[in-house]
Amino acid sequence: MARWRSAFALHREAKGFTQEGLARELGVDRVTVGRWDRLENPPDPFIQPRLAAVLEVTSAELIQLLHPAQKRPSALAVPQKARRSGDDVVQRIQGAALAFQETDRRLGGGVLLPSVELYLSQEIAPYLLDAHGGGAVAEIFSAAASMTEIAGWMTHDSGQNSRARAYFERAFRLAVAAENNALAGNVCASMSHLALELRQHTDALRIATTGITKTSQADGTLRLTARLHTMRARALALTGENQACAQSLDTAESLLDRAASEKPADWIANFDEASLASEAAQCFLDLAEYAEAEQRAAAAIRLRSGDRVRSRAFGQLTMANILIGAGRLDEAASFGNEVCKVTSSLSSTRVLDQLNDLGRTLASARSVPEVAHFLATLGALSHVSDAQEGQTATWPV
Repeated sequence: MARWRSAFALHREAKGFTQEGLARELGVDRVTVGRWDRLENPPDPFIQPRLAAVLEVTSAELIQLLHPAQKRPSALAVPQKARRSGDDVVQRIQGAALAFQETDRRLGGGVLLPSVELYLSQEIAPYLLDAHGGGAVAEIFSAAASMTEIAGWMTHDSGQNSRARAYFERAFRLAVAAENNALAGNVCASMSHLALELRQHTDALRIATTGITKTSQADGTLRLTARLHTMRARALALTGENQACAQSLDTAESLLDRAASEKPADWIANFDEASLASEAAQCFLDLAEYAEAEQRAAAAIRLRSGDRVRSRAFGQLTMANILIGAGRLDEAASFGNEVCKVTSSLSSTRVLDQLNDLGRTLASARSVPEVAHFLATLGALSHVSDAQEGQTATWPV
């Protein structure tokens, strides 16, 4: 019986590398390359750009080789230097974006950020300066805007908010240059989220409102408009405007119901019931309406199963904070322990930031056994944060 060979192993051999030869070229053990061949452990982020160069593939193509279940339209058989049509370029970037996003949801932004930044500089930037783009120029600018926004989210997830803000602002300007109102609205949702993280409530509200104006001029944006209304709700909750917050959440829910049969616009992030439940839980937590917040958080956790590890972790952290507000510290610590279990496989500084915030909040209750166990587990985790970055600059909206 023929032995199964992964796409990565076949491509390595096609490039003339034995396991020993590739290991020697990269300065790693042969056993490590064997694990890559068997798709057991992905290469460390710092080595991925070198590995892609040695195997003569792009960063996105390397991800597709290492994660065959996430295959998307690609062109591994096309010579790297070959000239491609605008449509082909856009399809390749779409495939790369999907592959990056799917892996990011499972592993966190820190794993793929170097590869995404390399992809932006080597695979996308040259096309933005290509004088022969023809009718596909707008599409290429939209593709570049979307990949730049992805880099912003990965950078934000890595705890680098100043860089994330710069990426989002660049993505917004690219979307405007492409005259793509749907994508510009999508980036507004991302910028509004970051403004909320930076406690810039007024900016978050203004940016979300601008995004809604943009989406009203584009088709296939019901889910996106719902997302923008939840950003408005979050900002309103932080300023204590209960009724206006509830109205924005109701609008978002109504839009999401109507979006069931709609074909979404290209490049738009998905926004579903779990996303709405997660944002609503945060709203009601900020309004100190703990019973309603707990119900929404439970729904978000239940709906975020499978490979949505990071989203589920954020839902559990929100639930922990809700339970603290309700005075149930032992249950809150139990949710914190659940999140601690996944941090070793999840490269997300944001998750670690929120875990540390939870630890500081519970520190005075270490006499509770569940809290003491959580604090001990948390103490073994590393933590890096620059969450205050990016607070003083002016937004482009």
